[in-house]
Amino acid sequence: MPRRHLISTLTAMGISAVGVGAIVAATAQQHRPHAVPAINQNDNTQQHLQLHNQHITHQSQGNTGALHADYAEHAIVEDTMYREPLIGCAAIMSRKGMGMAAIPDLQIKITNRVAHGNQVSAEWVATGTHNGDLPGMPATGRPFTLRGVTVTIRQNGKIVRESLYYDLHDLQRQIGPDAK
Repeated sequence: MPRRHLISTLTAMGISAVGVGAIVAATAQQHRPHAVPAINQNDNTQQHLQLHNQHITHQSQGNTGALHADYAEHAIVEDTMYREPLIGCAAIMSRKGMGMAAIPDLQIKITNRVAHGNQVSAEWVATGTHNGDLPGMPATGRPFTLRGVTVTIRQNGKIVRESLYYDLHDLQRQIGPDAK
């Protein structure tokens, strides 16, 4: 079952964003074509929480230079909006730049966060206005509120893996051409 369809099905069943993230992460581990970085339990958890705060601030401010510095060159990002993982800093920044241009007023509020060594899992609520094109979604000027979960793994202070889980169909219902 495609990742997007699995996420939509689980969300429709009433499973929380954290639950969906955990289920998808567990099932994806069996099928991942790319190596998953090890979670280092002895790593400085507080430092990773601080780096996560900075990353969210960089993203909300549209600071692409600082965001670029957050990712390792070989980083992998899995995002519900894309069928395939984004591999490498250039691909990731291309996607982030498009997203920031499409939603210049993006705000991300962390509602729950757990750190385990060098892994940070965060529940969030994103709000903004869809003022630019996104993949398969031309700009509509409509506001949206989206809940999701991000799991981030860092090595040497840089993000090496980031997985974003959210209900893409919910976003499409809010900002798509047939949104009300």
